Amino acid sequence: MTSASWKMLSPMDIFIIGYGVINFMWLKFFLIWRFFRFCSLIAGIEAPENMPKCVNNCHDLESFWKSWHASFNKWIVRYMYIPLGGSQRKLLNIWVIFTFVAVWHDLEWKLLSWAWLTCLFFVPELLVKSATNAFQVKSMFSINY
Repeated sequence: MTSASWKMLSPMDIFIIGYGVINFMWLKFFLIWRFFRFCSLIAGIEAPENMPKCVNNCHDLESFWKSWHASFNKWIVRYMYIPLGGSQRKLLNIWVIFTFVAVWHDLEWKLLSWAWLTCLFFVPELLVKSATNAFQVKSMFSINY
């Protein structure tokens, strides 16, 4: 579609197209990675599962990114996230890590803007999760022994 065509679409149309594209990409990568994982298992090599969770079964950005490319996520956590300070500096780390991932894919402004936009959406989620963890409310039905 050209950019003039996008202007004619409603927000719901754009959402449906985006939702379809993300599901298609997930299925494509799922099939590719599963095929090559199957080949490696036949060869006796235990490869990690790269798509452990369906994209439609992720209820927040954090679980989505942990399960989108799980082996790359493990590498990022081990060699970038933890050395950068781990969860103590989570709000800063996401900017560094998503910028790295965008540059790793290719050095383009659209990828960098995608990464930074993802971080902008990620920050409120992390703040809400942090606040709910800090102010956990005990259920009035909990039994104290």
